[in-house]
Amino acid sequence: MSTAFREKYIAEPAFYRKLGRIVLPIVLQQILNQGAGFVDTIMVSRVGGVSAVAVATQLDWLLGPVTFGVNSGVNIYSSQFYGAKDEKSLKKCFGFSMLMSLLIALVFFLLAALAGQSVLRFYSTDSEIVRLGWRYLRIVCFGYLFSAVTSAFTFAYRSVQRTKIPMYIGFGINVINACLNYVLIFGKLGLPAMGVAGAALATVIANACGAAAHIVWGVATRQPFLGTFREMTDWSRAFLTPIIRRMLPLIANEALFGFGNSMYMKAYGLLGGSAIEIYKIGNTVGSFFFTAAMGMNNAAGLLVGEQLGKKDLAGAKKCVRCLFPVSAALAILVFLLITVTAGPLVSLFGLTDEAIRAGAVMMVRLFAIRIGFRLFNVIFMSTIRAGGDSYFLMFLDCGVVWLVGVPLAFFAVKTLGVTSITTLYALIQAEQLVRMLLGIFRYRQGKWCRNLTDETREKAPQEA
Repeated sequence: MSTAFREKYIAEPAFYRKLGRIVLPIVLQQILNQGAGFVDTIMVSRVGGVSAVAVATQLDWLLGPVTFGVNSGVNIYSSQFYGAKDEKSLKKCFGFSMLMSLLIALVFFLLAALAGQSVLRFYSTDSEIVRLGWRYLRIVCFGYLFSAVTSAFTFAYRSVQRTKIPMYIGFGINVINACLNYVLIFGKLGLPAMGVAGAALATVIANACGAAAHIVWGVATRQPFLGTFREMTDWSRAFLTPIIRRMLPLIANEALFGFGNSMYMKAYGLLGGSAIEIYKIGNTVGSFFFTAAMGMNNAAGLLVGEQLGKKDLAGAKKCVRCLFPVSAALAILVFLLITVTAGPLVSLFGLTDEAIRAGAVMMVRLFAIRIGFRLFNVIFMSTIRAGGDSYFLMFLDCGVVWLVGVPLAFFAVKTLGVTSITTLYALIQAEQLVRMLLGIFRYRQGKWCRNLTDETREKAPQEA
């Protein structure tokens, strides 16, 4: 290894220890979350509800990104306030993120409760899928508010680099969810077998327990982002204006990104119910490995944001460069793990149709391509987000989905006559390559490298 490479891309051991302290709990938490989804899908597959749940959870796939947009937008400032040791502003940020998360969850709850069947019919014309999907959606929508509370707390803990706490609570949520799924789906302990409705009820109860645990633990341990109602809502116009200005593009980005991803489900639905089942199973297994990209996404934003909050711009640039070799190593590791485990993991679903089983295995292996690109793309996107370059991030994230991915998906199905779900999924990954090229370009411009904490300060009156 040359000296020039080492000086540019290799950090001190303390950097990697800190990276590990942030990444590992996040990755473990996401693995637990994906593990719960994995177990859920296995159980639901036994009652023939995989495709129905895949369609019914499209609102979750929209709510999640929008809530992420709110919390990541506020987190731009939270992580910098943490670096600046400004707990007063940190409390205000948490209060604002909680309020916004709950309001958005309420909107999605009303959409699911009042127009859920119409939403389901948008993604699938199969009457049986719509019927089972509605049984699931009309119950699970009650959990949206509880998930909003958990999301706000999780991001707050990440902003103060205490990522183990949401990991522990997430573990408890997933254990409760898995146990209740078994009892309610199959009718154990003297309870009636509820099928997909049981899976939905288990999710709601587990999310309620998670929200309660976050509130009790946060108050009991006096977390730095928690304060009195007054402290957490003492927002001035000068404080909120820059946060909202940077948050709105992120919300729009995540909403459009989430809806764009749901349009992929619409395209998959054009290939038939078996295509949806292949995608759902392949995506469930592949998501285990996608946790590496999620961990890097959060770590990059927090580490870069902390340096920017300290006004150490050179340190922020060095931080980004040192993440590239880590992502490369993770990409190789993920590729090897997927190659070895794809077949055995898919076999756990007990699929009797050989075509669906083979398709699901191939879908999992295609995730190696997606994750490899994403491990580098999240560094660029998290860096751009940490520096408040929200409008370009919106173009980079959802713009590429709508300008490249979605048109390509429908062009492949409608014009090229693609009938294979795996072929279609492989073609869509062109968006990741485009995103990487644009991310490299914007990163090199350096417009993201700026401190934002002064934007929320009250301006002192000028002397006469």
